[in-house]
Parts: sequence; C-alpha cells; structure tokens
Amino acid sequence: MGKRRRETIMASAQIQLLLLAAVLVIVTMSFLSWQRVQGFQNMSNGLMPRPALKSYLNESTLTRKSFKNDSSWHASGKLSSLSLIDNTHLYKLEETVKVKIVLFDHKKRPKSRGGDMVVVWMKDKKNGAASAGIVKDHDNGTYTGILRTLWTGTAEIRAAVVSSRERIDFTYDMLRKGYQGKSISCTFRSTRTVETTSGYMDINNMKTDNLCNFTSQYHGVPFYCGKPKTPGLRCGDWTQVSSKLSYMTLSSNEQWFSTSPTEYLSEVIKINVISQVEGDTVSASRPCYLQDPRNTWRATPPVGFSYQHTWRPLSCFSNTTTTNSYHHCLANRTLRLYGDSTVRQWFSYLFIKLNLTFRSKPSEIRNNVELMSQKWYEYTAAFNIRHNYTVSWSPHGLPMTFQDANMTDIRPVFVRLEDIPSQSTDILLVNLYSHFELFPLHIYRSRVKRTRRAIEELLIRSPNVMIAIKGPHNFVVEGKFTTTLGGMWGPVYENILKQEFVDLNNRVVYLDFWDMTVALESEDIHPSEQIVKMMLNVFFGHVCKLSK
Repeated sequence: MGKRRRETIMASAQIQLLLLAAVLVIVTMSFLSWQRVQGFQNMSNGLMPRPALKSYLNESTLTRKSFKNDSSWHASGKLSSLSLIDNTHLYKLEETVKVKIVLFDHKKRPKSRGGDMVVVWMKDKKNGAASAGIVKDHDNGTYTGILRTLWTGTAEIRAAVVSSRERIDFTYDMLRKGYQGKSISCTFRSTRTVETTSGYMDINNMKTDNLCNFTSQYHGVPFYCGKPKTPGLRCGDWTQVSSKLSYMTLSSNEQWFSTSPTEYLSEVIKINVISQVEGDTVSASRPCYLQDPRNTWRATPPVGFSYQHTWRPLSCFSNTTTTNSYHHCLANRTLRLYGDSTVRQWFSYLFIKLNLTFRSKPSEIRNNVELMSQKWYEYTAAFNIRHNYTVSWSPHGLPMTFQDANMTDIRPVFVRLEDIPSQSTDILLVNLYSHFELFPLHIYRSRVKRTRRAIEELLIRSPNVMIAIKGPHNFVVEGKFTTTLGGMWGPVYENILKQEFVDLNNRVVYLDFWDMTVALESEDIHPSEQIVKMMLNVFFGHVCKLSK
C-alpha cells in the first residue's frame, strides 16, 4: 500500500512538472511575442524601427458599410472651410503652421464624423517651392493640418478631400462583395481552335465552379480561369491572358460614384515666411547614401520639399543628379526596374538622358525620341557600352496585363528576383501599386508578402545588391474612373508595405513620393517629366555611393 502511494505521489509530481514546463513554454513564447511587438511599436532595441503609418480607415471600420448613397451628405470642397489656428500670417523659417479644416456636406451641414481622406500643402510659385503637411483627423468632421515653413517667401496653403468617407466605404464594400473592376480573360489555344474564358485572382469571385486552377502554373499566386467548353481544348492549352475594364453597374441612387472623387477647398491661406538671410531654406547636411535606410521607413511628412523646381529631401541631400554621376553609379552594374507604366517612365527618361542603346526592344516602340509618350508592356533592356551597364524594365505581373500577354510577360516580380544570380551588385527598384486598386486588398498584401520573401532570399545570396521600394503617389481620377481609383488606396498600400517590410528596414530603402505628388499638385497617374526627374534624383541619391 505504501509503495502504491509513493508511485501515485511520484506520478502526480511528474504531471505537475509537465504542466509547469508547459506553462513556462507558453509564458516564454508569449514574452517573446510581446517583445517583438514592443520592438515594433517602441523601437526599444534600435533594430526594428516603427514605420510611420498614415492615419486612415482600417478594414474593421470599412466593413461596417456606413456609406450613404445620397451624395448631398458627402464632403463639399466648395462649402468646407480652411483657416489658420493661431491667426498669424507671418512666420519664421522652420516654424510650424497649423490650419483648421471643417468639412461640410453639399447642403452646408457640418460633417459629424471623420474618415474623409484630407490632404494639405503649401506652395510658392515665385520660388518654385512646395511642400505637403500632415493631417490629423479628429473623428468629428474637423481636421488639423500641420505644415512646416521650409523656405522664405510668400506661400499659399491649400487643402483637398482626395476621397470622401462614403466613397471609400462604398468601394471597399463593392470589392468585398465580388465586383471585378478589371476583368482578366484567359486564352486557350490548340492547332485547330481558340477559346477565351473569364479569369480572376480570387476563387470566391469566380462565377462558375467549372474551373482551371492555374495557381501552380502561376508560381503559387492564386489564379483561376473558366474551363474551355470547346471539344478538344483542355486546361493545359492555356497560352495567354488579356484584360479589360469592367465598369460598375450603378443603381439610380449610386450614380454619384461616377463623379470626380477629389474636392478642392475653395479657401486659400496666404502666409509670409521671413529669415535674416533672403532666399534662405532648410537644408540637409549629409548625403542620402550615408543615411540609415530605416529612417526612410519611419519619416513623417514633410519628407521633403521643392525649391527652384528641385526636390530636396529633408533628412539628406542627393549628390547624384548629373548624367556623369549616373554613369559613375551604374558602371559595371545592372539597374533593374520592376513595376507598372509609371516605372516604365523611369526607363524611358534614363534611356534618353543616358543615351542608351536598346538590347531588347519591343515592337510597339516607334521611335526613340518620343519614348516618354509611348506604351509597351514587355521586358525591355538597354545598355551603355562605354560604362558597361544595363538598364531594364519588367512589368510586375498580374493583375497588370494587356492584350494577349504570354506567360513570360506576366511573371511576378518575385519570380524575376529569383533569377538574379549570387554575389550580384545590381540596383533594384520595385513598385506595386495602381493595377491592384480594382482588386480586393488581400490580393495586394499577399503579393507584397511574397515579394518581401524573395527580397530576403536575394539579400542572403547577394548581400551587396541595392534595393528600393517605390511607394504610392497621389493622383486624381476625373469623372468615371477608368483603370484605377486615384490616390484613394495609396495610404492603405503604404501602410501594408511598411508593415510587411518591417524586418528589412535596415536593408531596403523606402521611397516616399506621396508628399511630392501632393505638394506639386500632380493629378495624372503618370507624373510629369519634371517630377520623374525629381523621383530619379532621390532614388539615385540613396543607392549610389559617390563622393560629394
């Protein structure tokens, strides 16, 4: 009896020890998880900086479906007000200017809640100067715009509602319910026949259960097409994809959505900025290539300003702005540009500026002189024989597509990154943006995740590559939107990029061009040649290690 009692006690003690060990494991894992969150939020260890996330509606708020179909309830730029908070129009250099923005709807009723996407900026035409500010949403229809005086002279302060809360809610709800803003068609081809079916990147949005699942063929990215019905055609006969716009079918009380989303406030505030030195400006003291890349992810507006039509980052300066400095930077390397047509603009500008020669020239290109205004959609490369470098542009893959694109043309960026060999010293620019706008947000986040993993792997096998992520830019869609939603999703995408790349902040540069396009009132999805030049100077300033 005593022996059995001892065995029972020992068994009980073993169980207690096992339970205690399990508790310790859970506590340890919880602590490590908490420590990671704290590092993300507080930057306590200095290795994982907190990204500067933009204030914006989150998905839990959007799923409440709180939009009103009556457009008279939406914010009106003409009836809303803009005023100085401290009521002084004279400032010194490097002071803070605060403005109050009160939104009214189209019947002059004050807005009682926040969520409208408001931007504020100041400009000085005489000095070719402009800068953007930050906007604080008080969630009651009022907003505070905060700007800094970065140059001396006379400036005008303006504000705009890029998109109303109702439009944002409505768009999110439509995408969540399965609206396909941009349809993808799949071509199946045999020696005898051809058939086209509908495709999409989310199985929940497919209108048929008779599907071809091409996720494996498309490198693990979910992609589905309707099965061909023509006898003899099979899923294995898939050869090409195309795309076309699919406008929303709007009911009579939803026609407001076809109007322009951006509302400019009518009121303009004029201020004077003075200094002891005429023409004085804020200036940076160190070159951008010496800046810690983490600072590019956690910078808050304004990240820079224009002066004499030249963009000046606040935290650093670019010393790579001339043709010779570009040649010196790129010598014996390859510059790989991945993205949409706005990145193709970069290729076109560099082709002309650097007097490059085509190595791979698409048939759509008519002549080299007017390259900036021409469109093409396939991999393109050009070279400089004297300095031994190559510049290439590659489309980022679905959902960016075009007429009869083959499987090579639509390869995702992460697949192209996997082709870069070990010990490479290439310079890379990656941009994922406007072609994702008419698709559910989870498709964008998923692609960013996969691209980040490919970059992580590339940095292991080629630690000397230079990589930059081009963030969203602001632009305006006039009237019935065509291929995109304008700047509406820009801050959402920026936040996703900053969240997903938090572990790579010290290895990858973030290029924030939102401020630049807001400040310079850039409305076209394709920025002007002057703005493209500014963007490239910022980019090269970060990735080129040159002497001053």
